[in-house]
Amino acid sequence: MDLSLINNYLETYSGRDKMLRTLSYTAKLLTVCTSSKSAEKKLKTFGSQMSECRVMLRLLDDLQALHCVMTYGWGKQEPDWLVRWSQVIQNIVDIVYSPIEHIAWAGQHNIVSINNNKWDLATTWLWIVSLHLSLLKLLRLLQKLQKYKIGLEKSNTSTQMLEDFNEQRRNALLTCTRIMLDISYAISYLPPGVLWGGRLKTWHVGALGTISSLIGLYQALSRYMKLKIHA
Repeated sequence: MDLSLINNYLETYSGRDKMLRTLSYTAKLLTVCTSSKSAEKKLKTFGSQMSECRVMLRLLDDLQALHCVMTYGWGKQEPDWLVRWSQVIQNIVDIVYSPIEHIAWAGQHNIVSINNNKWDLATTWLWIVSLHLSLLKLLRLLQKLQKYKIGLEKSNTSTQMLEDFNEQRRNALLTCTRIMLDISYAISYLPPGVLWGGRLKTWHVGALGTISSLIGLYQALSRYMKLKIHA
């Protein structure tokens, strides 16, 4: 893998966000290897600061998110009704999530006086709903790809078309795996008594988050390298 391409990718917003995410969850995972409470505390602090950095970067995301929502609109260009309405609802959820996360962040730093637990819980629920909508769209895509595969098998298909199909299907499966991992540990942030809320240890969350982050980093770097090669 070209080191200069990786360096260029890490200079992008997406690259830095994914790297910070990976570092945050890796630190949580490493708490299982520590032999002292002091080392465990330091790793938790490091992981929290990496996560905090991502939250601060997202303070600047509002205009971009609003532009994406307005561009998509009611999704009339999307022929699949399930994908269309899932995306519309997800856009609404994400737009609501953004200011709520900002307020929660301001509350944590005593900029505003709020009930931090309630605002954090609201962001967690919105995050979980958004993840489930993403998963629903992906499952629909995999269903379509399965039908498309049957059509390819019946026809005289070129090698390139088969390679493109396999790559698209592999990427969809990886994304599906990543989102299911995200849902698994996102639910653990819910209050005790709600599903498995509060039951996962720090390193459990770290393990799930690290695997998810590495998958996302691999996918993003692969796409970035392809774009640069074909540019």
